Amino acid sequence: MKMTLGEKFRLLRERAQKDEREISEILMLSLTTYKRIEDDFIYPKDYLIRKAAELYGLDYDGFLKIGEE
Repeated sequence: MKMTLGEKFRLLRERAQKDEREISEILMLSLTTYKRIEDDFIYPKDYLIRKAAELYGLDYDGFLKIGEE
């Protein structure tokens, strides 16, 4: 089953052993906005996906392929 973008954000954050506040600050988002991304209420813009991918040592395509195996 495919993962949503929010699920990918959550999975990578949990693998990195970070909390939502830490990641929201790194991505320069409010905590509420970040939580809404993880909960799939907000679809992140491409630049944010790229920034998150870089944070986790991935490229854009690598980020999108998470959970697709």
